[in-house]
Amino acid sequence: MPELPELPFGLQYAAVGLFLLTVVAGVAQQFFSDWAQRALARAWRRISGRRRGVREDDWRRYRAWALRTYSSVELGFLQNVSVDLGEVYVPLQYEQDGRRIDVQRDLRTGLRTVVLGAAGAGKSMLLRHSMLRWAAGPEESDRVPVLVELTRYNRQDRSIQQLVVDALNRPDDEHPGRGRQRRKPTPPLVADAEQVTPLALAHGQLCVFLDGLDEVVTDRRADVVQDIKEFAERYPTCQIVVTCRDAVYDGDLRPTFDREIRVAGFDDAGIRHFLRLWFTRHRRLSGDEEPTDPRQAVEQLLADLRGSPTVMRLARSPLMLTMIATLYEADPGAGPMMPNSRAEFYEQAVDHLLRRDRDLGRHGSLARYKAGHKLMALRAVALAAQGATSGQADQRVISEEEIYAALSRVLPRFRLDGDNLPHLIDEIIERSGLLLRTDDNNLLYEFAHLTLQEYLAAVELADDPERLFTLYSENPKRWRETVKLWCAGANRDASGLVRRILGGNERDQLLALECVAEARQIDERLAGDIVDRFLLHLGESGTDKHLVLAALGAVAGNAGPLGQRLIDQLRVAAAAGGPIGEDAAVALAESRRREAIEALSELAEDSPTARAALRSTGELAIPVLLDRAQAGSLVAVDDLAAIGTPAAAVAVAEQLWGAGPVAVRAAWRLAALIGAPDVENELCHFNPGPFARDGDPEWYDWLWVPFTASATDPMARTMGRVGWLIDRSTGEDVPPDLEGVDVRLALGIGAKPSPFKTGKVPAEVSEALVAAARRLGHRRRVAAADLTTVDVEQLLDLIHRSEPELARRLALTVLDLRASDSRNALLRQLPGPVLVGLAARLWLSTSLDAETRDWRTLHERPEAPTVLAVCRSIAVTIGVLLGVALVGIGVVRSVATLTGSWVWGPRWLAVVVVLSLALSLVGFVAMFVSGKAGEPPLPAIFAVLLGAAVLLAASAFIGVPTLAGWIGVFSTAFSLSAVAIAIVVLTIWTSRRKRALRNPYRALLQRHNTDAEGLLDSPAG
Repeated sequence: MPELPELPFGLQYAAVGLFLLTVVAGVAQQFFSDWAQRALARAWRRISGRRRGVREDDWRRYRAWALRTYSSVELGFLQNVSVDLGEVYVPLQYEQDGRRIDVQRDLRTGLRTVVLGAAGAGKSMLLRHSMLRWAAGPEESDRVPVLVELTRYNRQDRSIQQLVVDALNRPDDEHPGRGRQRRKPTPPLVADAEQVTPLALAHGQLCVFLDGLDEVVTDRRADVVQDIKEFAERYPTCQIVVTCRDAVYDGDLRPTFDREIRVAGFDDAGIRHFLRLWFTRHRRLSGDEEPTDPRQAVEQLLADLRGSPTVMRLARSPLMLTMIATLYEADPGAGPMMPNSRAEFYEQAVDHLLRRDRDLGRHGSLARYKAGHKLMALRAVALAAQGATSGQADQRVISEEEIYAALSRVLPRFRLDGDNLPHLIDEIIERSGLLLRTDDNNLLYEFAHLTLQEYLAAVELADDPERLFTLYSENPKRWRETVKLWCAGANRDASGLVRRILGGNERDQLLALECVAEARQIDERLAGDIVDRFLLHLGESGTDKHLVLAALGAVAGNAGPLGQRLIDQLRVAAAAGGPIGEDAAVALAESRRREAIEALSELAEDSPTARAALRSTGELAIPVLLDRAQAGSLVAVDDLAAIGTPAAAVAVAEQLWGAGPVAVRAAWRLAALIGAPDVENELCHFNPGPFARDGDPEWYDWLWVPFTASATDPMARTMGRVGWLIDRSTGEDVPPDLEGVDVRLALGIGAKPSPFKTGKVPAEVSEALVAAARRLGHRRRVAAADLTTVDVEQLLDLIHRSEPELARRLALTVLDLRASDSRNALLRQLPGPVLVGLAARLWLSTSLDAETRDWRTLHERPEAPTVLAVCRSIAVTIGVLLGVALVGIGVVRSVATLTGSWVWGPRWLAVVVVLSLALSLVGFVAMFVSGKAGEPPLPAIFAVLLGAAVLLAASAFIGVPTLAGWIGVFSTAFSLSAVAIAIVVLTIWTSRRKRALRNPYRALLQRHNTDAEGLLDSPAG
């Protein structure tokens, strides 16, 4: 075997190999360590996920399915038309102590919640939007939501837990195995769902949404209630949310479910918000070259709604408002178009769906059956689905056999034989969408929305009130809505039916009152007696009080003698005060009558209930509240802000230009309102000039520059005034219920370029930060005393991802130390990521290192000064080499002068150079030696600095003339000047570019979890 040649310099192959291996390992660690760590982490998550129940890739597949399924929703009453839920969804709210609170936000905090609301209140959409919100950002939730429609409880003998398993065991409809050319089996969303679901439930990993308790058939409702209770007790850490109609719910799930949230209808701001989203979507989807301006459509429809208090009450239901907007789109144009009852709306919607093909000019090729025949067929099917013709008490889903049986009784009226049945059903399903197939075998059907089924059943029983009363008596909960819709019919007298219902229990009597509100024809004396009966019970407590007051308000809102008499009675009762007066005030607000608004305005100053009732009337109360605000009422400013519509925001903005507490309160309120797109758009057209009563009030001309096209825009002046007033306010001026301040205003004023308070963050806070980060997996050991700003930011970000509330508490601790009073209140409104980023920058510093110029240039995107940095480095290198050369020349000539071999200048200068060099060397050696034992002594540091300074100056004095003697005076002066100027100019230029690049305001705003990039890059015009 041939021997390897000898290596030079006596090196050994083993040593060389070890060296190369070390180099390779170092390179691999540098470039591949992060990848290896991520790979190991993924493998561990897969293993640990299986051990805990569900693997991560299963959740990923389930999340993708949820995004596909819930991002687009069918309207339910408009065939083949779906909308993007994220584009049109308006958050639901509930009322508490006169305030409106976001339902979705509160759902996260309760383990056992029942969401109640009227038909069409948006309960199901709330759960679907919650699913979509989780799928879009799963990292924001500790639990995975599972939506179960309780109507499935009607179809099969399955427990709640089995229905949860079924929801997770659905096939993945996007898997390659779904294609016909593929033979691979379609996997479920979650593998082994039967085995892993109990584990996930037991560990509290799931949030179970049970939708539609009221849609469970009567003979199974007691079973499902008991099953839900047992399910909740079996899995105490599992979050459960149940939805149900409020008129049906009798507290069946108490005490296991101790939290009930009653969904409120849209207020004026909610109606406007929905319509803006709806018509903006319509404009984007329109194929017209000049689609309708959405603002014009919104204002026209709102004007129609305000013209009728009855219709405005209907529009507070999300379902009814969607129907109103849809019918408006189908028949746009000027002129009145609003029906006056729910029944008339449903009639228009059904007629529109059945006759759409004819309206579009395509009925000849698509429609085989007349719209009237299809309507009669649907009425018969709806009656059967309600349970009027089957042996069951009621049902939500109807079988094909039952449909055939129902239609076989009406086909002779059309002079059609039985062979037409399948074709008639297909045409109804495919061309109207009112009836839907619910299973793959096409043997089960249901109506697109339960309310449409109830309406059609009421129409079918139009001439048979006796039968309707019998059906209601047998199953009041099932037929309650149908009775109300029957009474709302335009061509029938409801007196007889209402009189018989009035003879029942308390729930029946309440239904009689609701029928008075709905009925188009009813005996005036009977209606008056019913109203008087309920007026006697004002002030009494009861679970159905809200329904009673809403019904009284609806009656009072109707034009006519009865409505006027009731308004007068309620005004007298409200003025009397006490519990009776409080209930009367709520009923007055429900009427939406001008007389009611005037009465409430007189009582609002002294009665909190009357004030809350007045505020709930929305834009109708703006004129009254505006007068009170101009008279100096802070409460009126708060109420205007609570209404929250663009018109209310303009009324608040009008108060900015005076002096005193009202202007300051208006500034704080407008700081929260400006975050709404509708409000911002309206304020862009608000001219503050006429309202500046005290000369030219001061304002910050820089505050809104990044968000407007020009600093002279009216919007810039308005928001500049808001910022100026807030900046000069005190802690006492901050509204106690302040929330939702716009991030631009909170950051621009709260973190404006001015020093923060001094002081050191307590050691225990830094230690808590480090301890929390270690607990959450931070691997790099860092001492609390050695934290840097970068360390703090990394640790806070890590904690915020896992425990946002803890990160927020730590950040607020720092802000409490650095900022006081109004500034602190403003910064507390920042979103979590922005708040954490700001706290990290202020943890070790009392300054944000920001300038007003940084705020003005938020929208600019400077490029990294790569070329400039290279040029500066070259210039600095040349300068350093030139300086070293000059020092070298000076030292050499000084030594030569002292020895007499190369004399230049006075000898004392040479002595100074040599001594300064010696001083620097001695000081450096002293620093090096003492540095091993601890901190270097100050004399050594002083010696090095003094010696170096003298050496540079004296050497330059000797070296420059020497260099000039070699290359000439001009060349020397030019070279030195050029290098010096290049270094100075390039350093300044590069520093400015880098400063602009690390703009602290831009960095903080980019942390905002909304579209901060668009916020920065697209100044409003």
